[in-house]
Amino acid sequence: MFRAKVALAAYAHVRHLVSNKKNREKVKTIGKTLIFLLLIITVLASCKSFVSSPTINPTVETQAVIPTATFTVMLLPSPSQLPFIETTTPIPQSSSIPISGTPTIITMENGLTWVECVAPIEDYAHSVEDQEFASRCLNMEIPVWDDNDRRMTGEWTAIATVTSNNNAVFQHVVGNDVYLIKQEGTNGCCDYEFLKNGKVIFKTQIPLVAASPFQHHFTIDGKAVWELLTDPPTILVDGVDYNEKNQLEGIFKPYAIHGKLIYIAKQNEKYHIVYNEEIIGPEFDEIYIKYCCATTDVRYGKGQYLFWGKRDGIYYVVGIR
Repeated sequence: MFRAKVALAAYAHVRHLVSNKKNREKVKTIGKTLIFLLLIITVLASCKSFVSSPTINPTVETQAVIPTATFTVMLLPSPSQLPFIETTTPIPQSSSIPISGTPTIITMENGLTWVECVAPIEDYAHSVEDQEFASRCLNMEIPVWDDNDRRMTGEWTAIATVTSNNNAVFQHVVGNDVYLIKQEGTNGCCDYEFLKNGKVIFKTQIPLVAASPFQHHFTIDGKAVWELLTDPPTILVDGVDYNEKNQLEGIFKPYAIHGKLIYIAKQNEKYHIVYNEEIIGPEFDEIYIKYCCATTDVRYGKGQYLFWGKRDGIYYVVGIR
């Protein structure tokens, strides 16, 4: 309605001007101006109609998407929450053997080869070791005894046993040598005598333990080697207690490679591999040894020695041959 009134008033004014000949030139100018004004009025009316129209849907706001994406990023775990496999493991400083995802092989001057692999993280004191992993990574079979090992250990025979007071006599023949172990029960159980060809070469008293205190006997490099599960475990070499001789806190799992004695020694709460009376390789915080109730054990046979250990927070499986 407003636009119609404006248009009629403008038309009447134009007719008045046209009737006057002198004002014709002005009419042309005014006509152009009116046309321009009419266009502006039309545009403004259209805009007003667009804004106020309830039938037009509002524009979709992309802001609703952007905050959602930003919120998702903020919820990602921080580096401290990442799984342990993403955490860098500290490199051991006490070992000269580098950590590697592949076997580390060290050829030693004594003729032995030391091979080790970083092992999966497990509770090896209470879980069975992964022998397939060890065999594949070390490129060696899990050691078992062969005929040479059985000849080195000979054969034990119980020749007298009295169960009422734990008395017993065991005979062991290796080549031309005859060894006897005499066990006599006491209140704490038991007193032992070790004889070679009828001669007493060692006496000791061992408290009652869950596993047999007498573990193995070898003839190595012409010497009789007994493994005894005392407190602490030890070995006797021709009657000499090597714990006392070398001031050790325990000796475990003796064997022979190339005719020379190898065993695990504990000293100052650390574990070492001793071969031919010399420490070889790095020290370990733990080496897993089974006597009675553990699961992971040291394995040896066919001139090879295999164990699982831990040093500087990293687990290893080691093969020596």
